[in-house]
Amino acid sequence: MAFAGMIFIGLLFGMILGGTLVGFIVVRSGGPLKESLFGDEGRQPAFRGKAPEAPAEPDARQKALLEEVRVMQKLLDQGRVEREQQDKASKAAAEESAALRGQVAERDARIAELEGGLKAADRRAGELLEQLGARTEELTRVSLQLKDARLELDISESGATVTTSQICQLQQERDELAALVEQLRPRRQARPVA
Repeated sequence: MAFAGMIFIGLLFGMILGGTLVGFIVVRSGGPLKESLFGDEGRQPAFRGKAPEAPAEPDARQKALLEEVRVMQKLLDQGRVEREQQDKASKAAAEESAALRGQVAERDARIAELEGGLKAADRRAGELLEQLGARTEELTRVSLQLKDARLELDISESGATVTTSQICQLQQERDELAALVEQLRPRRQARPVA
């Protein structure tokens, strides 16, 4: 943008300098152009209604000056066209820059939104990790309690198994004794009591 401003100032300075140079050449050269613009040293008014009579043959100096005026005019026109093109280009660049700034602002807003979502998700993940740690600790305690309960159950089952085997053994001995008593009873009844 600053570059376009510098170019515009340079072109404006060039046009002013060129106009001053052309005015100086016209004033210094004298001739019909000077007389038509400024009058003939007070004898004839400036911008008179009648066109001045052109000399029969302009001299070489006048031709050179007229050629310089045409070249300066051509350069001025060319500079004006270039300035207009640069103005259009700078306006297009400014519009494109504004559009890009808008896109950057939209992307910055989206990035800020995503960062906010990421922070919220990070906090939520931290909370969930804390809950998971607490539940894991509780699960470890319950697992140890279950292990202890299983150990006690195994001990009591083995005790119950021993007790059951002893009961079975005692029942078997009782049955054997009952059978022996039954065998001995008929012999007792058969013997007279003395």
